[in-house]
Amino acid sequence: MKKMVAVMCMVSLLSCCVHQGRTPERSTEIDSAVVSVTVLQEKGGRVSWLHDQGLIAFDKMGDDGYTDVYVMRLDGSGVECLTCGKPVPQLHNGNPSWHPSGEYIVFQAQDPDLKGLPPGAVGTYVASPGVGINNNLWVMTADGSKFWQLTEVKDRHGVLHPHFSPDGTRLLWSEIISPHMDRIGHWVIKLADFTVENGEARITNVQTLQPMALQLYEMHGFSPDGTKILFSGIEQGGYYYDLEIYLMDLTTGLMVQLTDNDEWDEHAHFTLDGQFIIWVSSEGIPQVKGSSLEDTVGNPPRLEYWIMNVDGSNKRRLSGFNDPDAPECVDVDGGIGLGDFDIGPDGKTIVAKMRRGRGQELTVLLEFDFET
Repeated sequence: MKKMVAVMCMVSLLSCCVHQGRTPERSTEIDSAVVSVTVLQEKGGRVSWLHDQGLIAFDKMGDDGYTDVYVMRLDGSGVECLTCGKPVPQLHNGNPSWHPSGEYIVFQAQDPDLKGLPPGAVGTYVASPGVGINNNLWVMTADGSKFWQLTEVKDRHGVLHPHFSPDGTRLLWSEIISPHMDRIGHWVIKLADFTVENGEARITNVQTLQPMALQLYEMHGFSPDGTKILFSGIEQGGYYYDLEIYLMDLTTGLMVQLTDNDEWDEHAHFTLDGQFIIWVSSEGIPQVKGSSLEDTVGNPPRLEYWIMNVDGSNKRRLSGFNDPDAPECVDVDGGIGLGDFDIGPDGKTIVAKMRRGRGQELTVLLEFDFET
């Protein structure tokens, strides 16, 4: 019955696969765990879930070609734009993340005074919230009535994927430190104290971390107890299909590489009980693996959801959106890509960004059923 729910949902909302004689080779046999997929927003993007209030902060592309930050209820109702026409730069605003108190949202804003972006589609791509070049960190009140700029980067520098610690006292993000892109740029981890005093939000005691001297760090957030961080990293000279998932202990500095498969491994998040990590990966999906930003813009990655134990053991694929043998498969040119997501309290429900084909972005609610 659960598989029927998944099939019907995918047919009505995303259009399921037609086999056409295709049987891609897979490195892992799949027993799909997808129960249902519900589209909450068309053109929706990166998300953050405030569990106790049932609110989703997300970014969404507007008719002007730029993203703004919105908030909605978990059922997709009550949509409100928080950055439209507000005292914040009116280019890209996105990648929102809730403060655990529910009083603030941190996000990225493209700075109109910063220059040096590449021409054409690549320049548009790297300035978007998903890459963050010429972006600064801002924070606003939950109702969008007050705004504070937290960082001031230089031309062709930028920030990416901010996350508050579970107690709200620290802020974590990635920051590019070189104006030379070298396909993926040169990044570091930033960790700072976050405070609101006398009605002013600010960051202090900013630390710069470069564990293992990687070229790229993309932050995915803290462990539930706030002692560890999850991120994707790329070794020097690599590209996005060299992304691996890492776990770092902030107290000891101990690093654990959780994946090692030369695939696109990204967006890793703990379940709230701290027992599992869910992430997205290109493993086992036949596709063109580009080696430049132009390649990525033209052929964005096809990805699936995976789950593993916190030590990296017992890796299992959860979805088959790009697998013609899976009930939730979606047969569309460009396949299905999976972006930023947030896990619900039960560990089996997520709100996520999903890319359908080469251009359509959706905010979706997914339900899984798997053994723990």
